[in-house]
Amino acid sequence: MIHYTCDRCKREIDATTEMRYTVQIQVQANSDSNRGDFDEDIDHLTELHQILEGIADDEFEFPLPETSHCSSYDLCPECHRQFLKNPLGRDSVLALGFSNN
Repeated sequence: MIHYTCDRCKREIDATTEMRYTVQIQVQANSDSNRGDFDEDIDHLTELHQILEGIADDEFEFPLPETSHCSSYDLCPECHRQFLKNPLGRDSVLALGFSNN
């Protein structure tokens, strides 16, 4: 039998009597610095053709940025409710946005 543990509170989850929730998080690098820099001198069809030829010859590999990361976490029902209330784990005081009077 497979045993599950909540990755947040470390409590054992009995999958036969209670719901187990899985949270999957995927982080990718995103650079918006090239927006609006469209270079008309680049032949995009030729570049695409070269990439596709490389795939056919098994020479082309898709490099993943070092900042890519995928994770999966198991949560018990209580931790799932808490996660949905505050998925980024921010302090609730900061979310109110009080001024420094």
